[in-house]
Amino acid sequence: MAVVNGLDYLAGTISEVMGSPVILTVVKSLIATIIIGVILMAMSLIRPIVPAGETLDGPGKPWPRAVSLLFVFTGVALIIAALSGYVGLARFIATQIVMTGAILVTMYIGILTGKAVAKQNALGDTVVGRYLEKRFGLEQVALDQTGLVVGLGIYVLVVLFFIPLILLQWGFQIADIEAWAYRIFTDINIGSIKISIVGILAGILMFAAGYVITRWFQRWLDGNVMARSRVDTGVRNSVKTGVGYLGIGLAGLIGVSAAGFDLSNLALVAGALSLGVGFGLQNIVSNFVSGLILLVERPFKVGDWVVTGTTEGFVKRISVRATEIETFQRQTIMVPNSLFINASVGNWTHKNKLGRSDIPVTVSYNSAPRQVMDTLLQIAAAHPLVLKNPEPQAVFTAFGEATMTFELRVYLADIVNGNGVRNDLRLAIYERFKDDGLGAPFPMEELEPDVPPPGPETDALTLQADAAGPAAVPAPPEDTVRRSGTQRRPRRVTVEAVGDKD
Repeated sequence: MAVVNGLDYLAGTISEVMGSPVILTVVKSLIATIIIGVILMAMSLIRPIVPAGETLDGPGKPWPRAVSLLFVFTGVALIIAALSGYVGLARFIATQIVMTGAILVTMYIGILTGKAVAKQNALGDTVVGRYLEKRFGLEQVALDQTGLVVGLGIYVLVVLFFIPLILLQWGFQIADIEAWAYRIFTDINIGSIKISIVGILAGILMFAAGYVITRWFQRWLDGNVMARSRVDTGVRNSVKTGVGYLGIGLAGLIGVSAAGFDLSNLALVAGALSLGVGFGLQNIVSNFVSGLILLVERPFKVGDWVVTGTTEGFVKRISVRATEIETFQRQTIMVPNSLFINASVGNWTHKNKLGRSDIPVTVSYNSAPRQVMDTLLQIAAAHPLVLKNPEPQAVFTAFGEATMTFELRVYLADIVNGNGVRNDLRLAIYERFKDDGLGAPFPMEELEPDVPPPGPETDALTLQADAAGPAAVPAPPEDTVRRSGTQRRPRRVTVEAVGDKD
């Protein structure tokens, strides 16, 4: 059809230059229109669709029925119009079909190209993808994201380039297209709201620039000013976080203003947000305000050892919504900031890392209390991490039913090392008590008397008890003892007859 249309245009130009009669122009247009109509009808017979799973050189499937009927109807309509005397109209429609069809097919090829480029792992297999991977060291994820951006860019170019061509083909002027494009990009009115795509893009660029500047200023302030001033880590984190949120807030306001939105019109949005806060966003707002309070008051800082409820660990990060805590098992827990404001929070390292560690010790009454206390103090004094001032303490804390309880209290310069120090002290206490014969430094368990299993002997004992009464039953041996060597009064077991047969 493109060849026929081109030959017709060439013949028309020759006729115009040579001054040929009008009848020749009509005849050539009639012939060209009939040929294009026949080609359209012939197009309905081809099989261009490749079934799923088959090769490109295999037998294809025909057009959908609606498309085939459209080709036949259009071709017949062109031939009928030309033979009925409407040669000019038929020729105009045929030309528009050829040109518009070529543009639409090219658009379709462009869309397929964008889809192929944006497909996962597609860009990495191309020459461009391999060059980007080698030149910039991009990984597969970055290449996939780049391919997605390139695919979207192809879609935009197809729309911006070929839609105006179609409009020009159907008689629209360039000035009309420019006016429409200006209105679309700068003046979209929805009721009383005016939207400008150019303004929105400018606002996005302004916000992005403000965000980049804020991040750069954060790094500069933290790495140059506060690092050289030897500012505490917690203060640095609070200042850095506050500057970040302030800068992002200002960038957002500048971006909204650059986009053309009137900030006075945000009163309705603020009212809607207030209503949402009253119903479903109150927890989020509570955590946000609590986060600001934590950043200002600084009851704890990054690196502190805190305890709240069942959560215990080191503070890794403080944000305006939640605080990140890493437990001793290396588990990261995000705790909402409102819990730190509304509940009791223990901070082992609030002002300094000095802290006291307590070790309970339980011995039997056979041990000498003063000797136990002196031994505990000697063990504490021998450990290199135990402070001499404040000095260790050995306290007699409680009397038990069969044991005495002592407590060794030691002070450490860094309470974070408490677990290791307590472990060392417990080992030393056990070894020292064992060498000095002070008994086992832990609670004793009582051993129950051995009860023989049922058998002939127990049956005879039961019959004897039935005949002579409970008083004739012999007492069990006194084998109920404590592991520390002390004895307690044995219990007498009474076996009574149950039932006639027994």
